[in-house]
Amino acid sequence: MLKLVILCFALFYNTVSSTRFLFGVEVKCDFDEVFQLTVSHWEDDGNTFWDRDEDITGRMTMFARKKIFFYQDGHHGFEFGKLEPYGWFLHNCTKNGNFREYRHGLSSTSGSNGLEYIEYTMSEFLKIVRANKKSDRKLDKTYLWESYLHQFEKGKTSFIPVEAFNRNLTVNFNECVKEGVIFETVVHDYDKNCDSIQVRWFARIEKVCGYRVLAQFIGADTKFWLNILSDDMFGLANAAMSDPNMDKIVYAPPLAINEEYQNDMVNYVNNCIDGEIVGQTSLSPKFDEGKALLSKHRFKVGQRLELLNYSNSTEIRVARIQEICGRRMNVSITKKDFPESLPDADDDRQVFSSGSQYWIDEGSFFIFPVGFAAVNGYQLNAKKEYIEHTNKIAQAIKNGENPRYDSDDVTFDQLAKDPIDPMIWRKVKVGQKFELIDPLAQQFNNLHVASILKFCKTEGYLIVGMDGPDALEDSFPIHINNTFMFPVGYAEKYNLELVPPDEFKGTFRWDEYLEKESAETLPLDLFKPMPSQERLDKFKVGLRLEAADMCENQFICPATVKSVHGRLINVNFDGWDEEFDELYDVDSHDILPIGWCEAHSYVLQPPKKYNY
Repeated sequence: MLKLVILCFALFYNTVSSTRFLFGVEVKCDFDEVFQLTVSHWEDDGNTFWDRDEDITGRMTMFARKKIFFYQDGHHGFEFGKLEPYGWFLHNCTKNGNFREYRHGLSSTSGSNGLEYIEYTMSEFLKIVRANKKSDRKLDKTYLWESYLHQFEKGKTSFIPVEAFNRNLTVNFNECVKEGVIFETVVHDYDKNCDSIQVRWFARIEKVCGYRVLAQFIGADTKFWLNILSDDMFGLANAAMSDPNMDKIVYAPPLAINEEYQNDMVNYVNNCIDGEIVGQTSLSPKFDEGKALLSKHRFKVGQRLELLNYSNSTEIRVARIQEICGRRMNVSITKKDFPESLPDADDDRQVFSSGSQYWIDEGSFFIFPVGFAAVNGYQLNAKKEYIEHTNKIAQAIKNGENPRYDSDDVTFDQLAKDPIDPMIWRKVKVGQKFELIDPLAQQFNNLHVASILKFCKTEGYLIVGMDGPDALEDSFPIHINNTFMFPVGYAEKYNLELVPPDEFKGTFRWDEYLEKESAETLPLDLFKPMPSQERLDKFKVGLRLEAADMCENQFICPATVKSVHGRLINVNFDGWDEEFDELYDVDSHDILPIGWCEAHSYVLQPPKKYNY
């Protein structure tokens, strides 16, 4: 292997080392005000092509202040050395607003043309090699976390760690990916000169931010950000297992190796392997096996299930799975299953159309197995054939028999919930009160007074509604193990707004209301147990995440924790006013670590004030 490494490195070094890496910086701002900064990365092979966008190999846009400076070390000629760092600016940070262009070296960090500079260095940000390689032009507009990741390197921002969230992948990688772990990764220095051979080297994880890791090549100073779910990250010895003859995969270090080893590759490789890899914690083959399982889903496109009508929650309709993205599914009502003319898709987001997007997690309270409505006597809007089919399923379940499903039915087993302790379940009574985040609302920033209205026949399911004259009309079925129900007094204890029943007059007090209604509270042991304090402490104000908008559930947005209220976090969508903030339980599947969208080829919406 050693000979192969040296030969490969020598071959590529002679052809690639003359490339210089340059940064062009475009600045647009008002004088002395916050500006938008776009950094474009060219590979300069000796030609000058500042105006050709097709030659840009990477671009990053951020908001900053004008006292900033970018530079990049590189190689010049056929000898290792440092290219003189410089900055190339086009800006209008002048009193008269005229554009000014200049080139400035880093011999000093003081001014040129009347401006002062601070030095700003950053690691390489690798474009994601997506686990889902499906080409999609809409992904060109997805938001990336580049600027915040580089802020993290400077200690200026932080992210909620993956282990704090409820399960959001079909495979759990929390125990695999940790600081200090060594893995194999693709070295892209050689991409242009190697069409059929993949070049890899070893790297160590320095920091973990959601599904992004900051890593450093073994034996080099180069650091880079990589998504752990990309096709560029492998367990140690993956190359030997996947390509035993090493015909298509070779090991070679990055071009920017430490200077002391540039002329002594034998010692370089030996020191890397013996001194920094042998005996260290490495990414195991289970990591690669887990990634392979990500493409295997519990459900399949075309399956049918039952979907709660979000605009009429007393009704269930038949829906089909249109797309699957990890745990999330795009489901819609189709003409194939609807007994009448389909409602207008502009008025009903659950109705199928060419651009319909109704994305929910596979654990969403909105979906039920085929036969749920029939088993529980819930209003079902479906074709006659489907109603007859599900009545047979309900009868079989009642008789203790195995139902006969169609091949495309989502079954009760596929959407099974955790069993409920019978002793605890006996404590539940119709009329018991609790506090509720209305999952059918247009705003998710308060709790409501609510009651249990009736029991479903399916174990663990209840019909609940918010107290008031429209309680039955606005009621809906929900499993007791959910992220929307909270015990009486929760809002007051954690400083949240509690909305009293409609038409309630005066100041609402729980003790007075319970006495007036001759009602009791839902016992505490019926609610989800409070997470450990250790886990809750991982949700801190200012930490960043990705969050699905519960009003427009096709949108996943960059977001920030604004406040913490027990097991509820108040999330602000970056760039949006606080009136659009939403409350999420820490167990919600609608909050995600950063990098989730990137790894699943799902568009992460840019912040509202972010100019793309």
